[in-house]
Order: sequence, then C-alpha cells, then structure tokens
Amino acid sequence: MALILVVDDEPDLLALLVDQVSALGYDVVAARDGTEGLRLALDRAPDVILTDVVMPYMDGPEMLDRLRSRPETREIPVIAITALTDRRTRSRLTSAGVRSFLAKPYSMRELGERIREALPPSRWGEPATGAGKRPPSLPPRTRR
Repeated sequence: MALILVVDDEPDLLALLVDQVSALGYDVVAARDGTEGLRLALDRAPDVILTDVVMPYMDGPEMLDRLRSRPETREIPVIAITALTDRRTRSRLTSAGVRSFLAKPYSMRELGERIREALPPSRWGEPATGAGKRPPSLPPRTRR
C-alpha cells in the first residue's frame, strides 16, 4: 500500500488529514513542520507528500527546495494544501516542484483525487500496466 506523508503545523488539521488519508486506505506518517517532514521523507521514502505551505521553522516551499535538492527525494510527488490560492503563491510553489494543489477547505473526494493523480499506477496495488484502474482503496464509481 502507498505511504503518504502529511505535513501540517496545526495539530487539529494534521489529525484530521491523517484520519482522512487513512480512511482512503493509505498508510500515513505525520510531521508537525517542514523540518520533521524533511526528516521523515528521507527516512521513510513516502510515495506522496501532502504539505501545508505556511509553517514555522521550515515552511512548505523551503522543505520542497530541500527535497528537490536530494536525489533520493527529488521525484516524490508533492501536493500543497493551502488557503493561499493567489497566482503568485501558486507560481512560486509550481516553480519549486509542487505537483498539484488542494485549496482549503477541500472535500474527501478532492483529497482522494489529488492523491490518486499523484501516485504512479504501480503504487495502486496493481501492475503498472493497469492504467485507468482505480486504486483498490477507493470504492468503484457509481452512476446516478
């Protein structure tokens, strides 16, 4: 199963994200700031990183710069979770290597979609040739 690293300095939001990502069927590790997030990324090699942008000590963009400077973490997909949706912030984060954005507040559906988009098919628990198949942790889509 894919491992997702969640980084947020707000304890309540971090706990919520951990619960939500777990409910989607993924393994989760949590970090309270960018410094801890960087350490966990190096130690645990997550498949995707979900990170807040504005944090003390080391913010999301600085953590991302450090991740991108190291060969072992350079290719990990990063999703920025932020209330900052202005063009300048998005441009800065995109330049730093953010794969996609999740604007606060977000829905569980949006969270699941962003993670699924970031994961390579080989981490869905199916062969990489299974492109277009849904990760096993998500229920099949139903028609209304």
